[in-house]
Amino acid sequence: MSLITISLRGGGPIYLQLKEEVIRLAGEGILQPDEQLPSVRTLARDLGINPNTVAKAYQELESEGIIYSMGGRGSFLSGDALATEGVRQEALRGVRQAAEKARRVGVPMEQLDELLRSVYDEGGEQT
Repeated sequence: MSLITISLRGGGPIYLQLKEEVIRLAGEGILQPDEQLPSVRTLARDLGINPNTVAKAYQELESEGIIYSMGGRGSFLSGDALATEGVRQEALRGVRQAAEKARRVGVPMEQLDELLRSVYDEGGEQT
């Protein structure tokens, strides 16, 4: 799965980057429900990271209901991956952190509102 990109320098914990990439790919429709993910070893080799890091990301994704595992067959994207509360809460935490930073550096509320509306307009608003 060469679509996953991570930053080995300053991009935050690698396992979190990996989780976010799987969620992003699912949200963009690149990964489809019930699609098999690369094995831990394969993905670790492709990304040049420790297999334990991939395993940790997969474990967290599974505990949040974003993926599921089948013994001997691998890990798959859950059919309702993006509907899980964990994904939504994580997204809201990210927006909150960004909004707090924007407020601290003086970005006007109107500009944030305009940005959010344009993002939803581009992707089709979801309720």
